[in-house]
Amino acid sequence: MATNNATEQSLTKKVWNLATTLAGQGIGFTDYITQLTYLLFLKMDAENVEMFGEESAIPTGYQWNDLISLDGLELVKQYEKTLKLLSEQDNLIGTIYTKAQNKIDKPVYLKKVITMINEEQWLIMDGDVKGAIY
Repeated sequence: MATNNATEQSLTKKVWNLATTLAGQGIGFTDYITQLTYLLFLKMDAENVEMFGEESAIPTGYQWNDLISLDGLELVKQYEKTLKLLSEQDNLIGTIYTKAQNKIDKPVYLKKVITMINEEQWLIMDGDVKGAIY
């Protein structure tokens, strides 16, 4: 139990330290949480495919693995194209990404958020941990 609590505290600290760094770059906490939500949804979709063999809810070419391999302006452009395409879907995905826009336009900071998300397995994480982050 102590290990789980330590993990929760460590992850929460990591998420909010990054939020503070981004706030120093003019990215507000609300924008950060929104972007975090969009990215976490993509990551958990990928985990669902990997762990449970489910079909991805995200169109090919716009999935998590299409983002994590990119850097620089290519990353920003792909993320923006992904948000646009997902916001235009006529299903639950479209609802989740309604009017989605990238608020982390500096590639280095977008990469930091993506890297932090990619280091964890979010789908199997306890709901209390995710709740503590938000």
